[in-house]
Amino acid sequence: MMLITTRPFAHAETYGVYPEDSVRLIYYLRKQLLALALSCRIMPCLIHRGPLAAPFSFSLFPRLRRMFKHEKLQLFIFVVLIGLQLLGLVGLLHRFHLVYLPVMLVVFFWGGISTTLYLHRYLTHRGFEMPEWLKFLFATGSAVTLAGDPVMWVGDHRYHHLKSDTDEDIHSPMHGFPYAHMMWLVRKPPGFRERSKRYAADVRKIWYCRLWENSALYVLPHLLVVMILFLSFGFAGMLWCIYVPMLLIYNVTWAVNSICHMPRFGYRSFDTSDHSRNNYLIGVVGFGEGYHNNHHAQPRCAAHGLRWWEFDLTRYCIWVLEKCGLAWDVVWPEKEKAKETISIQPASVLLTNANPETSV
Repeated sequence: MMLITTRPFAHAETYGVYPEDSVRLIYYLRKQLLALALSCRIMPCLIHRGPLAAPFSFSLFPRLRRMFKHEKLQLFIFVVLIGLQLLGLVGLLHRFHLVYLPVMLVVFFWGGISTTLYLHRYLTHRGFEMPEWLKFLFATGSAVTLAGDPVMWVGDHRYHHLKSDTDEDIHSPMHGFPYAHMMWLVRKPPGFRERSKRYAADVRKIWYCRLWENSALYVLPHLLVVMILFLSFGFAGMLWCIYVPMLLIYNVTWAVNSICHMPRFGYRSFDTSDHSRNNYLIGVVGFGEGYHNNHHAQPRCAAHGLRWWEFDLTRYCIWVLEKCGLAWDVVWPEKEKAKETISIQPASVLLTNANPETSV
C-alpha cells in the first residue's frame, strides 16, 4: 500500500484530477485487470468511457485493434520498413571496406538532405523557393532512400502541426514511444490517407509526386540504385552503401517525432502549445531537424537552429543555395527581434502559404 500512496499520479496535471489513496488503489487494480484482459483477449468487457478511463486510455485500444485488422496496406508497409532496417543491421555484420565510405556518405547526405530540405522545409512548409530541376533532384533522393511518397509525407506532417500532441496527432508520444517512433506507420486510422491527400492538395499537382503515389513506380529509383551498387560492390557492399545509411536516416527522422516531443529529452526556447523540445544530438545528426521546439514556434522558417551553437546543416545548405541564386524568397529568422519577442506562428499558416502554382 505504501508504494501506491507515495507514487505520484502521473496524469494529475493533465486531467486536473488529484485522487485520494483509495481512488489510486482503484486505478492500480484497473491497470492490473487491463493487463489480464489483454492477455485473455477480453478487452471489450473492460471498456469504461467515464472520466476514470482517461489516464489509461482504455477506449483507444479497440480502435487500435481495428486499425491492425483492416489497414492491411499499412501493415505491409510496416513489414517492409522492418525488412529494410534488418538489411542495414545485416550489413553491419559484414566486413567494411574503405571503398564503401564515399558512397555511404553520398547516399546519407542525399537521402538526408532530400528529407529535411525538400520534403520538410520546402514542400511542407514553403520556407523558400528553388528551380524545378533542383526540386526533382531532391525528390529523387527521397525516393532512393524510400523516405515516403511526397503527398503522404506532406499531408501527414501538416496534420501533425495542426493537431500536435493531442489525441488526434498521428505520431505523438502521448500514445506511447513505439507508436510515436514507428508504429504509427501501420496504425493509421481509416480514411487518414484521404485526409492527408486533402492537406497536400498542392503537392498532388506536381506530376512526379502524383506519379509516386503509386508504390510500384515510387520504388523504381531505389531499385535502380540498389542494382547499380550490387553490380559494383557485391551484396555486402550494397548493404553497407545504401541500407546502413537508410537505417540511420529512418531512426533519426522518427526520433524527431518521438524523442523531440518528450519532456525529459531536450529544452524549450519557445512556449508553444505542444510538447516539442530541442534536442542537440538529434539536431546535429538530423541535419538540424532536432531543434524541434524552434520549428514548432516558426514552422515556415527555413532555419531550425537559431542560436550560434545549434548546428543546422540544412540551414547552411539553403544559405549556400541562396548565395548561388538557386534559392530565393527564403524565410529567415527575424534578426531585429529578440528571441523572446518573436511571434509564434499558428499551425494554419502551413496551409495558407502553400502555393501550388509555384510547384507544378
